[in-house]
Amino acid sequence: MWRAVVINPNTSPTMTGDIAATAKKVFQPPWSLQTVNAPSGPESLESWRDYHLAAVAVLPLIEQHRDADGFVLACFGDPGLYALKEVSSVPVVGIAEAAISLSLLLGGRFGIVAGMTRSIQLMDSMVRQYGVESRYAGTSALNLRVLSLEEDRAQTIGALERAGRELAARGADVLLLGCAGLTDFVDEVRERIPVTIIDPVAAGCYALKMIIEAGQQVSHSGIYTRPAPQRMQNLEHVFSPFMVSMLKTWETDGA
Repeated sequence: MWRAVVINPNTSPTMTGDIAATAKKVFQPPWSLQTVNAPSGPESLESWRDYHLAAVAVLPLIEQHRDADGFVLACFGDPGLYALKEVSSVPVVGIAEAAISLSLLLGGRFGIVAGMTRSIQLMDSMVRQYGVESRYAGTSALNLRVLSLEEDRAQTIGALERAGRELAARGADVLLLGCAGLTDFVDEVRERIPVTIIDPVAAGCYALKMIIEAGQQVSHSGIYTRPAPQRMQNLEHVFSPFMVSMLKTWETDGA
């Protein structure tokens, strides 16, 4: 039996529940599943500040779930993903990297629908980081805060349809729902927009499942080379006792 841990790097229990509902559809027996959220930090992730805080907040979860066979990082910004790949002894998949990778198999150009206008720059930066600009039709904003998506489903669905059709007009033949909080909207979006729709939460879960069942592993000989031991100073001024204990082990063992 394999065990997957799906991490919601924000602290919203409602979003964690939506993510868990999607993950359960993928990780059927012989898989077991646990879905967790960050123990502290922002309730939603909508800025670089939020991303960087969340990236630190999820580090203890890797240590606390050392018996997991793999992790899914369920935020479309993939906050802290590279660090998690460095330090984890098992595969870690970000839902954005999984969704983007899947889109390249299913169409010519992908577009992203995201929350606030600010998200456009965040998504542009992430696409540049992944090196797939030539297949990117852009991001269209819903102009909705992440935690408001469920408040008025009709409004959210209308915004999704508008943004999706705008991206289709720009040449996107694959549409990525650029927020884990949109996982509960995928069926309704598919009914309204005549392009291929990818739910990144499902994509990330299926990607991790495939990687582990195929016996693959994250390479630690290149970009994700394990960090060398690093002296850590004054940790108690910032971190909890648990985090201090975990980070101190990196002084002698690296990660």
